[in-house]
Amino acid sequence: MNVTITPRPLSGTLKVISSKSLSHRYVIASGLAKGKSTITNVLDSDDLTATKHVLTQLGTRFEDDHIIGSELKLNQKELDCNESGSTLRFMIPIAMCQKEAVTWTGKGRLKDRPLDVYLDLFDQKKITYQKPETGYLPLTVKGPLKEGHYPLKGNVSSQFITGLLYALPLLKKDSIIELTTPLESKGYVDLTLDVLQSFGIHILSTPPFYYIKGNQHFQPIKTSIEGDYSQAAFWMVAGLIGKKIDLTGLNPVSKQGDMKIVDLLKDMGGQVVFDHVSRSYQIEPSTTYGMKISLTDIPDLGPILMVLAALSSGTSRFEGCERLKIKESDRLQAMVENLTTLGVDISVSGDVVTIIGQPTFKGNQTVDAFNDHRIAMAMAIAAIRSEGPITITGAQSVSKSYPQFFCDYQTLGGIIHES
Repeated sequence: MNVTITPRPLSGTLKVISSKSLSHRYVIASGLAKGKSTITNVLDSDDLTATKHVLTQLGTRFEDDHIIGSELKLNQKELDCNESGSTLRFMIPIAMCQKEAVTWTGKGRLKDRPLDVYLDLFDQKKITYQKPETGYLPLTVKGPLKEGHYPLKGNVSSQFITGLLYALPLLKKDSIIELTTPLESKGYVDLTLDVLQSFGIHILSTPPFYYIKGNQHFQPIKTSIEGDYSQAAFWMVAGLIGKKIDLTGLNPVSKQGDMKIVDLLKDMGGQVVFDHVSRSYQIEPSTTYGMKISLTDIPDLGPILMVLAALSSGTSRFEGCERLKIKESDRLQAMVENLTTLGVDISVSGDVVTIIGQPTFKGNQTVDAFNDHRIAMAMAIAAIRSEGPITITGAQSVSKSYPQFFCDYQTLGGIIHES
């Protein structure tokens, strides 16, 4: 699907879509809890559909907002994760808590997204697996997962750590995760620990160690998923470069790592205020200024922050951009190509991106979503301040995390034509 967006400021009030990170974590934990959990406001997206599919094949039942967990029992030996890296990396060690061999499959770039962290551990633990000569999927792994010492690099995706934090408490004996390098994306690990605790799973975190008692049991709970700061970031930037936008549904004391967007936007000069009466963030049009930003812990915020930097006064310097290369697309390359098309002075040196700000973007241009939801959404926000219509190819990629993104865009006054 291609969409063409006519430049126009967005304004109004919007309830932010539920958190993808929390939806994954609560749904998985509910599937591991024996009994019925009630989880409302779970994100409806391609990635969550993939997670539910895998859990269903391991014995979980879904009935509206109710999730009925049971003993892990493999119903189908081939599990398709579609394009969801979270599903694949979270679920591999969990599925290994039962003894049957599992073959993991996926689509798109998921086949090439690294799994070396797990493969190295499998080699150390003498766990049997098979993978193709090139790429990582299909990957066949035979459990069971073993208790013990798990040394992991902290500067890789936190998804590997989360997967083990879910699985190791289910084993009979104790385990230890040791981070052998400094932890990046700490916020995502903290989010995992917080969710696990709400399900009655206790893990002692004393970095670089996580001490995990064995023979623990997930307890069913009732809860509602809060709004997603990663997605709210797009609308916050839209408010800063357009007209006033109010965002509801966000927890002002959230443990989501991407809540850092609020402080970053304020540091750049943005007027972003949480109103405790209306329980909403109020974002006012602002003159923003370039600054130095590290994306080490917040890679998902990279694309939209680069759009704002390109419309900010002065020069911005983004550091820690290496992990942007191994997301749904090479987000570093994607943003360089698209912003260059829009007339931005952007350069890359190693894992550092430098952007010189300007008042508007070049119009009447076509940019590519690179089959990446966050690239598509970032380009849609960029269109607000372009000098003519912007066409985004592959815009259907938003369904990965935010299927109704363009509907919400129109709710706030955006003009979109699909082709």
